[in-house]
Amino acid sequence: MTVLGEIDYSVFPPINATLNSISTVLLLTGFFLIKAGKREAHQKAMVGALASSAVFLACYLFYHYGAGHTVFPKEYPVARKVYLTILIPHIILAVVNVPLILMLVIAAFRGKFEKHKKLARFTFPSWLFVSVTGVVIYFMVYVWFVPSENSESPAEEAKAERVGPATESGGLVFSPATQELQAEPGDESVEVYFSVKNPTDQDISIASIRSGCTCLAVTIDNDPVPAGGEATITGEFDISELRGTSVKSISVKPDRRSRPVVLSTTIQIDEIYTLAESLTTWKVGEDPETKTIEFRVLREEPIRILNAESQRAEVVCELVVLEEGRAYDLKLTPDSTDGSLLGMVRIETDCELENYSRPLAYYAIQR
Repeated sequence: MTVLGEIDYSVFPPINATLNSISTVLLLTGFFLIKAGKREAHQKAMVGALASSAVFLACYLFYHYGAGHTVFPKEYPVARKVYLTILIPHIILAVVNVPLILMLVIAAFRGKFEKHKKLARFTFPSWLFVSVTGVVIYFMVYVWFVPSENSESPAEEAKAERVGPATESGGLVFSPATQELQAEPGDESVEVYFSVKNPTDQDISIASIRSGCTCLAVTIDNDPVPAGGEATITGEFDISELRGTSVKSISVKPDRRSRPVVLSTTIQIDEIYTLAESLTTWKVGEDPETKTIEFRVLREEPIRILNAESQRAEVVCELVVLEEGRAYDLKLTPDSTDGSLLGMVRIETDCELENYSRPLAYYAIQR
């Protein structure tokens, strides 16, 4: 369970799922109301859907800023493929929906109902899809496919570069309160350690030590912590799909009367290549000009692109080799920009690290 101060991050996934459920119900209600000609009731339902979606977005961003990236357990390979199949269009449409929903609402409030109706034809199903799949994603990650106790891989080495000061609560001293780790691309997991000292003359029990993140296991080797003695808290993080910088936290509450302590770990994984732009966009009706996705290798060892294929026939992908194993351009050209479109480019490389070998780039034609 990750906590910031006294904010328990583990409460956010069920809250987010509830907000998505509310949005789904209100969207369907609004749809049937407008079909029945009840415009005023439809307006109230859709304003409610907008409010619940806005609150969800705020909660979602706040949760992932503090709790970091959520990883689906690899011990369920078939379910993981289904999860990713749902997650990818969910993320794309969630990004695309924001300006579309704003235009939809503005058109309605300005009384431009014909424009509102035209926008709703594709915005409504997209909005509904994101709300429904948000609930499905929650159940897949937090209810249906929870990692088993032994699902974590053995910890790999990680170097602690900096540690923060100790912190105290309930008579116990925790050290360090924060630390930074440098991990290597391709590492499956890392272990972090926090020392717990009891300078008092009484044993002190731990009321709770938890983490709500599916990629973290946390244990303490000596509970209660003996008078004048110490214990070690061990956290194990699955970092197989992490990129860049991620912050993970452990919540420890020495006893029921004391405040919880937050022990934070910042994990840094250097990028081995860059892919920009990862989302290429055109506006509906604009010139269908060619746009470029740049692939650049950052590490010393080369990484060669073997194939780059657009998944939509309407957008052509041309692979341009600038420097073999070091630099490539992917040039995307749509046949036209007359209508909205979403798609991706599947890139196949010879990278020996499985999680880096097949990156994806996305494109969209939007209003």
